[in-house]
Amino acid sequence: MRSILYHWLVRLLILSVLAGALPLPGSQVSAQSASKKQSAKKKKRVPKKSSSKRKTPSRKKKRRPATKKKKGQAKRSKRIKGKSKKVRKRRPTRRKKPAGKKRPSKEQRPGTKESRKQAPESTPSPTLPKEKVSAIELSNELYDMTESLTASSRRLARATSYLQPFDRKKVIRIESRPVYSIEELEQAARKEPENIRLQRELALQYETQHDWEDAKDIYLRLIAKDPLNPDFHYYLGSLYASMGELVKARQAFEEALDIQPDHKATLDAMASFMGSRDKRQISEEVLLRSSLKDPQGPAQRLAIIRDKIQEGDYKAAIRLADEAIERYPDRSGYVYLKGVAYEESGETDKAKAAYQQAIKMDPKNREAHLALANLYYSQGKYIYAALAYSDAVYLDPMDIETRYMQGLCYFNAREWGRAAAAWEDLLHYDPNHPLARTLLPQTYYILAVEYNRSGKSVLGKTAFEKALSINPNTNAWLPGSLRTLGKYYREKGMYKESLAAFQETVELRPNDAAAYLEMGVTYWKMDERQLARGAWERSLELNPDNNEARGWLIISQQDS
Repeated sequence: MRSILYHWLVRLLILSVLAGALPLPGSQVSAQSASKKQSAKKKKRVPKKSSSKRKTPSRKKKRRPATKKKKGQAKRSKRIKGKSKKVRKRRPTRRKKPAGKKRPSKEQRPGTKESRKQAPESTPSPTLPKEKVSAIELSNELYDMTESLTASSRRLARATSYLQPFDRKKVIRIESRPVYSIEELEQAARKEPENIRLQRELALQYETQHDWEDAKDIYLRLIAKDPLNPDFHYYLGSLYASMGELVKARQAFEEALDIQPDHKATLDAMASFMGSRDKRQISEEVLLRSSLKDPQGPAQRLAIIRDKIQEGDYKAAIRLADEAIERYPDRSGYVYLKGVAYEESGETDKAKAAYQQAIKMDPKNREAHLALANLYYSQGKYIYAALAYSDAVYLDPMDIETRYMQGLCYFNAREWGRAAAAWEDLLHYDPNHPLARTLLPQTYYILAVEYNRSGKSVLGKTAFEKALSINPNTNAWLPGSLRTLGKYYREKGMYKESLAAFQETVELRPNDAAAYLEMGVTYWKMDERQLARGAWERSLELNPDNNEARGWLIISQQDS
C-alpha cells in the first residue's frame, strides 16, 4: 500500500515539473539569458534619438553628387532630415521635495487670482470725526514757532559772529501773513485776550479804516497790563501821529525810549520824521531826550546825523551814517538818512540804492517808500514811481495824497486804465477831491477816443458815460483832455491827430496859451517852421510870462 502511494507522489512531482508549476534553478538562469538576448536584439533594431548636445565633426565630409532616388527612398530621407532638425529642449532638473512637505494648492498660493477671490476684504477702520481747527489759531502757532526760531538763530548768529567776520551772506526773511476780516479778528481776539499779536493785528485793521478810538482802546489796555513794554508805547505814539495829535505822540515815544533807550522801532520812526516842520521838531526833541540818557547810544547818533543834514554837511552825515550802520547793522533808520544825504548832495543813484536797502531791511518803512517814489518822479520814471507809491498806499490805505500821486504817475506814463483805477479808489475815500474829479474824466475821455479809434465803439461809449457821470461839466475837463491827447499822439509820431486835438482845444478855449504852445511844437515836428513861430507868438500874446514859448522862438530864430 505504501509503495503504491509513493509511486503516485513521484508521478505528481514529475508532472508538476513538466508543467512549469515549480521553478528549477537551472531554468531561472536560462530564462535570464534569454531575456538579455531579446533586449540586445531590440536595441539593435531601434535607432538612436538625436540629443541636443551633438558633437560637431572636426572635418566636413564632401557631399556626393546627388543621384536619382526612388520615390520611397526620397520620402524616407525627408522624414529623417526633418527629425534631425528638431532639437529637444532640455527639461530643467527638478529638485527633490523634502519629505513631509506638500506643495500648496493653487488656491492656497499667495498672489493668485483664486487666493485674491477667496481672501476676505479688509474692512476699513472706523474714522473718528475730525475736530474743526481755526485758521487763525494755526497761524498763531506757526507765528510763535517762527518767532522762536528766528530768536534762536539771532542768538546763534551773535555767538558765531566772531568765527566768520568776513564775506557773510545776510539771510533775509520774507513775511507773508494771511489777511483776515475784522469780524474774524475780533472773534479771535475775544477768545485770546492775552495774544498780543492778535490784538495788534486787530488794532492795525481799525487804523486802516480810521477807526481811531477802537485802536486806541486796544493799545491802552495793553499798556495797562504791561506798562514796561516799549512796543506798546510805540504803537500808541504811531497812532497819535497818524491822528495828527503830535504832542501825545511825542509823549508816547519818549516813554518807549525811557524804558528802552535803543528801542529799534521808535528810533527808526524818529529817523523818518523829516516831512513837516512839526514832525521834525518832535523827532529832534525825542532824540535829544534819549541821547541825554544814553550819550553813546543810537539815538545820539541819529540826532547828530539829522543835524548834519539840516546844516548841509552831507559828507559828514554820510560818514556818520556809515559808522552807525557798521555798529548797528539791523537799523534801517541810518540807511534811510544816508539816502537823504546822498539825494540832497545830488548823488541820486546812491540815494536810490540806499532807499532800496532800507526797504529791504524794513519793508514797513513807509518813509523810505515815499522817498524812493519821489526820487523816481523827479527823474521822469513814472512807472517805477507809481509802483513805489502803490507800496506806500498798501502800508497806509487812507493816505489820499499818495493815492493821487500814484494815479498822476500812471497818467503821465500814458497808462490810462491804471490811472483811472487809482483815481477811482481815491474817490472812494475822498469823493470831493478836486484834482481827481478833473483828471479822471479826462482819462475816461481819452480811453473813449482810443476805443473808438480801434473799433471798440461799445467800450468807447461806456468810457464817455463814465466821464460824464463823474463830472457832467465838460468845459471843466474837455479842453485839458484834448491837450493831453494831442501830446500823446505827438509822442507816438501821429502828428496829424495831434494837430487836430490842439485845434479842437483852441476852438473850445480861444485864449488857451498852453494849447498854442503845444500846437507850435507839433508844427515844428512836422517841419512847418513858419506855422510853428506863429503859434508861439500867439501863445506869448496871450501869456507874456510863457518862458517856454519864448525859448522855442529863440531856437527857431537860431535855426533860421
